[in-house]
Amino acid sequence: MSVDKFHMVTTNDILNFAFTHKVFSRKDLITNLKIHNQIGYPSSLSEQLNRLLKSGLIIRLERGIYTFPDNAKKDFSIVCSEEIKNINKQIKTQFPFADYCIWPGSALLSYMHHIPSLSFVLVDVEREVAESVFNLLNSNSIQRVYLMPSLTDFERYINTNQAIIIRPLISESPLQLVEGINTPTIEKILVDIVGDVEFSFLQGVEINYVYTTIFEKHSINKNKLLRYAARRGRKQLVEELLKTNKL
Repeated sequence: MSVDKFHMVTTNDILNFAFTHKVFSRKDLITNLKIHNQIGYPSSLSEQLNRLLKSGLIIRLERGIYTFPDNAKKDFSIVCSEEIKNINKQIKTQFPFADYCIWPGSALLSYMHHIPSLSFVLVDVEREVAESVFNLLNSNSIQRVYLMPSLTDFERYINTNQAIIIRPLISESPLQLVEGINTPTIEKILVDIVGDVEFSFLQGVEINYVYTTIFEKHSINKNKLLRYAARRGRKQLVEELLKTNKL
């Protein structure tokens, strides 16, 4: 049996590769999948490619060469910086059973019309260990660490400065693993930015622009979005944004 085979290849794996490379060959795709240890049977890859071709999510330019349509949507995921990886390592080592997620405020920059300086990292962790996580990171970080800051605290001391912000994680928050690190899904972010003190500047035209841009670029699970919005007492606000922007 040939070693050149593929396993656990999903359409999302192919779409994410296609989005990054725009025009790609089957050979390049195979090389990338091998690098990420996605090994199995060639027929599985062919099946996934044919499914994407039929749905119009990718286009065949010639034999073995494909492209990504400009109007296709990409799955959202956080880019895990070295800082995020370091924070994750500390928390995972000291609190292996705690639920938490980590994400940078800068994750929003590509969706904004007016570009602010979003230099903070958010650590959403279950409330019972929030203070302990604060003490851990505060003793090991060169950056300022804040525990559940108020709007006044944020405007006075954080705002555009580099900082790590510890916040309570809402139960059943929609999360996803990226490089082994718990991060928020786009649905969680869409709800969090409506009302969290760290995003109080997102109002009026700007919040509408952000919502519209995110919906244009990514597939959104509205059921997941509204369930989390309900848990945060923001369902009506989110529904109004969806209605206003015809999303």
